[in-house]
Amino acid sequence: MTQPLSDETPPAMAHLVPSPPPGEPQRVAGQDHGLKKNALGAPAIAFYIIAAASPLTGVVAIVPIMIGTGNGVGTPASFLIAAGLLLVFAVGYLAMSRHITNAGALYAYVTMGLGRTPGLGTASVTVFAYSCIQFSLYGGFGYYLSSLLHRATGASVPWWTCAAFAMLCCLLIGLRGVHAGGAVLGVLICLECAMLLILGLGVIFHPNSPTPADFSAEPFTLPAIAAAGVGISIMFAQTTFIGFEGSAIYSEEAKKPHRTIPRATYFSVVFMAAIYAVTSYLIIAGTGTDQAQSIAQRESGSLVFFVSNRALGAWASDVFQVLIITSVFAAIVTFHNNLSRYLYALGRQGLVWERLGHTLPGRKTPYIAAITQTASAVVIVGLFAVLGLDPYTTLFTWLAGIGTVGIIGAQVVAALAIFVFFRRTKVDQRPWHTRIAPAIAAVGMIGMFIVALSSLDLLLGASTGLTALLVGLLALSAAAGTGYALWLRSRSAEKYERMRVMLTSKDS
Repeated sequence: MTQPLSDETPPAMAHLVPSPPPGEPQRVAGQDHGLKKNALGAPAIAFYIIAAASPLTGVVAIVPIMIGTGNGVGTPASFLIAAGLLLVFAVGYLAMSRHITNAGALYAYVTMGLGRTPGLGTASVTVFAYSCIQFSLYGGFGYYLSSLLHRATGASVPWWTCAAFAMLCCLLIGLRGVHAGGAVLGVLICLECAMLLILGLGVIFHPNSPTPADFSAEPFTLPAIAAAGVGISIMFAQTTFIGFEGSAIYSEEAKKPHRTIPRATYFSVVFMAAIYAVTSYLIIAGTGTDQAQSIAQRESGSLVFFVSNRALGAWASDVFQVLIITSVFAAIVTFHNNLSRYLYALGRQGLVWERLGHTLPGRKTPYIAAITQTASAVVIVGLFAVLGLDPYTTLFTWLAGIGTVGIIGAQVVAALAIFVFFRRTKVDQRPWHTRIAPAIAAVGMIGMFIVALSSLDLLLGASTGLTALLVGLLALSAAAGTGYALWLRSRSAEKYERMRVMLTSKDS
């Protein structure tokens, strides 16, 4: 047993505490609510990370904004800069994962680094942000599928019916187990990446392909990178990697997590950076370096379809219309699992409804958490449907934007917590992993958070009043988690004491 800790000082390492604190409910014989061990290898975890980012959606929806509104032809380099920052962040993040294995990931790291009150505040923000992103994805799925069905058959299927279909499929996949989700995501990710590869080859080898002069190094020159709007481009580039921090969420279910989690994380970030940078470079070449920004402004969200029609023909746009639906669904499956495990981690500690910490016998999936968050999606999607709001311009755009800001904010706090954790505990003495990289990451992430806050009009596409309301809800989620922690400290010492240990199934 470790020595008693001061009220807010985190223990050196989570696994040093072999038994639960006083008052922790004891597991009875035959009762095991742990997650399934050794269920995921590095490829499956990588599929979850890539699916959360939804590369095809990023290319179709984000690249046109970066080219048209950001630094134009410098867009490919913006993706590389954003990926570089996230790789530096991952150095400390993954070093932390060697010492803390918990499905609560960001919540666990902030708690161990900065204390229980900031930790619960971060947990609240993360749950709110992941929820917003998942709600938004249901709106996007409903919009795209309803539109496709109408074009293909003439039938007018309500978008919320399509969204309900996605909820049911996602819940069934989630209840079957994390390995089933990984298999589904593997197929869907391969399909969308194959289509992006075909698009690239079409741009290069089509009879009307760009001239050699268009395949220049200009997008990677300093003037192009530093052009007006570079901050906006890098911020939007970072949004296309949202979900990469989810790798540590699966540490309790991973095979040899000390190896698989880092491998999956580094591979995913590098792979996505290559996809985004190469595809955006070819789109710029396909439209002509001198005309890329003006064409992106003119075509807006149809830019990729404009390029694919020229390079491959009309059939390509039809395929993209189908694959963007599967891409959004893949992201839904990932965020469903991520959010279920956050709720599970909090329920397991008794900080919220304890049944959220229960798993399905045999399959070891957090079924109560999965059903609960699906029910919340039904409520939010139903509300937008009843109010008659457009699923794309409201549900999809607003909630994805504010959810992204929330995740970036949680990453900022986590970066600071990682730096503080290693400075306090001395459990890892590698300078790059525990001091230099976390410090650089913290500064960079703070910069990105400031840019995101200053670009909310672009990110949310909402009025000033609505933007203030959405930001207020995000701030309220942070205040609610922080306030709840303070209430626990003064009124429920037993529950507050449990937060000293980042419980895994082994601990409990």
